[in-house]
Amino acid sequence: MNKNEVKKDLYKSKEVAEFSRYVAGNMYYQVKVGFDVYEFPIPTVETIKLGDDREFVVDYKTGDVALSSDLGTTTFYKDMKGSDLNRWIGKAIDNDEFNIVEVVVAPI
Repeated sequence: MNKNEVKKDLYKSKEVAEFSRYVAGNMYYQVKVGFDVYEFPIPTVETIKLGDDREFVVDYKTGDVALSSDLGTTTFYKDMKGSDLNRWIGKAIDNDEFNIVEVVVAPI
């Protein structure tokens, strides 16, 4: 399924995405598209490149963290309309991070 098909399906079906877990700076949501359940990450922090080719998310000396500018003022809930998360679903598809977690058999 391509990005546009996924977005169309979510607008039509009004499926609800459900928060799954938070790991290593990413919120993970699951949503049903067609007959399958997919999972995708929403990054909450940005990796900062240091001058010496190292990267960090949190500066443990100062406690500074670079929150993702992509979040803006979005409020995230446990359950949300899948179409409200299309911005991050599209990015997950582009980054090959929109993965099937459950294959549901179509009714006969």
